[in-house]
Amino acid sequence: MTTRTESIESQSAGERAFLPELALLTTIALWASTFIVTKDAFSHFHVMAFVFARFGLMLIMAFAVLAVVRWRSPETRTLPRRADLVRYLAAGLAGFTVYQLGFNLGLDRTSIFSASLLISTSPLFTILVLTLIGERPPAVAWIGVAIAITGVALFLSETQGGGRSATGDLLCIMAAAAFGLYGVVNRPLVADYPAATYTAWTLLFGGVPLLIAALPAASDQDWGALSSRSWLAVLYMVIFPVYIAYMLWNFGIARRGAAIATSFGLLVPVVAGTLSALFYDETFGPRKLIGAALVLGGLLFIRVGPRWLSRRSPESNP
Repeated sequence: MTTRTESIESQSAGERAFLPELALLTTIALWASTFIVTKDAFSHFHVMAFVFARFGLMLIMAFAVLAVVRWRSPETRTLPRRADLVRYLAAGLAGFTVYQLGFNLGLDRTSIFSASLLISTSPLFTILVLTLIGERPPAVAWIGVAIAITGVALFLSETQGGGRSATGDLLCIMAAAAFGLYGVVNRPLVADYPAATYTAWTLLFGGVPLLIAALPAASDQDWGALSSRSWLAVLYMVIFPVYIAYMLWNFGIARRGAAIATSFGLLVPVVAGTLSALFYDETFGPRKLIGAALVLGGLLFIRVGPRWLSRRSPESNP
């Protein structure tokens, strides 16, 4: 009896052992699907009207979540310190205002695969920002940067077509730069504040300018003509890529570590490209595929290269 019980428990533990990987892969699928869902929504919404609807609801949800957190844990810090207001403003403008303008306007003007790949280059801009503020990354990381930039140049050199435009590509690169800056600016906030607090307040500081910019399009949008499918797309974009995805992502990080989790993140453009081929018949020429491989290889090297070389150095210098 004991042996049978131990066998069942062992089998159950073995199945649970893959839960972090399953959580990370589900997160990747959710993030990749945002490109498909958003692109489809643009056939029903004006681009900025979609942004208005999504971020209006996200603001309401973020502060509703913050209120629940405060109700359950009254000691939780739910207001930013005055000294941190400028940083909150900078994080909100970079991570929400500029990033979302680049993401949405860029995706509207280029292909899904192009948008997902170019936006995934944000770590290149993070390294640049860190260098500018004096936090020099390992020298070997610049090898990865050079590989990735070569890949971007090759990727963009393919003749425009298939829904791509130079303007759309540049807007996506702008989004990547903004998100790279956001990752540096918000580090102290992430360390000092609960997730619900910094999410709500960065969203407020970045979302309000976004809503103001989107107001003319929202005024022109025929809201009554939208189908239930259109509203489901808005709700999906409010809930799944943000709250559901980040819960799964944090679960994966807690059990597998940030290094492995961020390496999974490189799969987003791969999955998005596959989905775009299935749903939008997007085609990929040889230069685009080789360029994409170089970009992803360079980003992977940035993440694992310094650690790999540091582990090998004692062997080569006994």
